[in-house]
Order: sequence, then C-alpha cells, then structure tokens
Amino acid sequence: MTVFIDNEKMTDKRATKFISKPDDLVRQIVGAWCRSNIDHCFENKKSFKKAVQRNRKTLKSRDTIETLFTWSNYLFSTKVKDRKGTKVKDRKETLYFEDQAAEQTGRLRQQHGEGPLAKIDKKPRTHRFLSEKRFECVKEGMSKWHDNEGRLPRFYGYEKRAKDSKHHIEFSGESKKWHGSEGSVKTSKHDLDGRIASALENILGKISLNTHR
Repeated sequence: MTVFIDNEKMTDKRATKFISKPDDLVRQIVGAWCRSNIDHCFENKKSFKKAVQRNRKTLKSRDTIETLFTWSNYLFSTKVKDRKGTKVKDRKETLYFEDQAAEQTGRLRQQHGEGPLAKIDKKPRTHRFLSEKRFECVKEGMSKWHDNEGRLPRFYGYEKRAKDSKHHIEFSGESKKWHGSEGSVKTSKHDLDGRIASALENILGKISLNTHR
C-alpha cells in the first residue's frame, strides 16, 4: 500500500471511496498507485481526487496514449535526486514526448507532490535546456512574462537541444503557461521501451497497447 492521504496510509478500496461515482477507470488508476513500489503522498482528499480525475481523462484517450508515448517520440527525461539538507527527495524519472509532426506533446510524471500524471498537452509545448545559472535567470524572466510585466526571455539556438545535466523549462506559445522542471535532464535511451511501459503502468495501470517504433 503506497498511497497516503493526509499522512494516512490507504488501501485501494478505501481510497477509491473518496471519488464520487468511481468507475472501472478510476479503480484501475487507484489500484495501480497502491500496488506500485512508489510512495504517493497527497496533502488531502481534494488533491488526491484532482490527480485521479486528471489521469482518468488521459486514460480515456487510448488512441493518443498509443501513438504519443512511444520510443520514436521520446525526447528526454528529467530526474530529481536527493539533496542533503532539503525536502527534495529522489524520484522516478519524468519522460517527455513529442510526435513526429511536432503537433502533440506530453509527459509521464511518475512521482510528484501533486501526484503521478500522464499528461497530453492541449497545445504543444516548447522545451529549452539551460545551465544552472541561466535557469535561475530565465525563471525570473518567465515569471515577469507570466505577470505581464515583461517579455518572453531570449533563448539561444544551442538551448533548444536536450543535454544531460541541463535544467529544463517549457512553455506553450503565447499562453504564458510555463513550467521549470525541478530535476536535471537525462537523455539515455537505455531500456527505453521498458521504462515507458513501466511508467505507464505506474501511472495508469495495466493497459493494452500496440506501440511500434
């Protein structure tokens, strides 16, 4: 049992009762979280229910799951490692994807304070890869842009390429929605098919997919 809500350990049956009108998709997701070896700690019932419903929405998009989360569409991962003296703990990797036409993006986030998430973006996301110093500087600029106090920060051509140990930031067009990843970038494709399958099962449970490279 690896789901905690308000610091209380939950069984899948008990956790499912917090969802109004739970269906088979909800039971599949909650069961997967409880069976996995990853601890999922939710602050309260509200955050737990939100995480379940977000993933239920993705699980209904079977065709997109099958075509997007594949070996050939993989871009990179981010990985958070333990930091001594802080609350940041080692986490399973988050895997990022983009289809061949660059029209669809998404990610598989296995472990996070807001819960696991298989996300299919409504609008494709733009990714940039920065040094630690640039990352901190750009985050400030992105915050001003979000608050309509500034312009989108300038990026360089080499910051479009994913490289190991870089810091990641993403945004969507002019919508001002941006995200800076807490972990650092990893680009290895070692056992990638297995990593994708494991991430999907950890987040959404067992699903039958006919994925091809």
